[in-house]
Amino acid sequence: MSNFSSLIAHGGSNCTDAEWDEYVHMGNVHDNETSSEWMDRIWPRLQYFRKNDLLPTESKKYLEARKLVLVPTLGTYAPVIGLVICFSCDQLIYTGERTANIGNYNHIGMERHWKFSCSGNKYCGVNYDEYLKIKQKSNSAYSGASVSTFNFDDMYALH
Repeated sequence: MSNFSSLIAHGGSNCTDAEWDEYVHMGNVHDNETSSEWMDRIWPRLQYFRKNDLLPTESKKYLEARKLVLVPTLGTYAPVIGLVICFSCDQLIYTGERTANIGNYNHIGMERHWKFSCSGNKYCGVNYDEYLKIKQKSNSAYSGASVSTFNFDDMYALH
C-alpha cells in the first residue's frame, strides 16, 4: 500500500497495518470487563500511540469505548457505548446514553466535559481571559437587547 493510500485507509494516522489493526480493536470493551479494567488494559498501548503521534485524525482528543454486538447472519458490529477516555485530562468520561441517533453524540458529551469539568482543558476553544472578555461584552452589549440584535456567535464562544 502506498503512503497516501495508507494515510487514507488509516484515518490520517502514520501507523503500520498491524498498529492500525491493534488501534481499531483498542476501543472494544471485552465481555464482563468494567470500564476501569478496559482503560487499565489498553492504557500502555494507548500511551504508545499518543507519544508516537499514531492516532487517527478524528481521535486526537479522545478514544470512544465500544461493545461488540453479534448480529445473527450479519456478523458483529461495535457501537459506541457512551464512555470515552479524554486525552486532555486522561480520565474515563461518561458522555451519557445515546437516546437518539444524533451524529457526533459523544463529541457533544465531550464538549460538555471540556466546558465544565476537564482538569486538563487542552481542547476548550476559549481560554479564561478570552472567556472573561466575551462575557463582559455580552453582559454590557446585550443587556435588554432584543433577540434580533443578539449575537449567537459570541454566545457560542462562551460554550
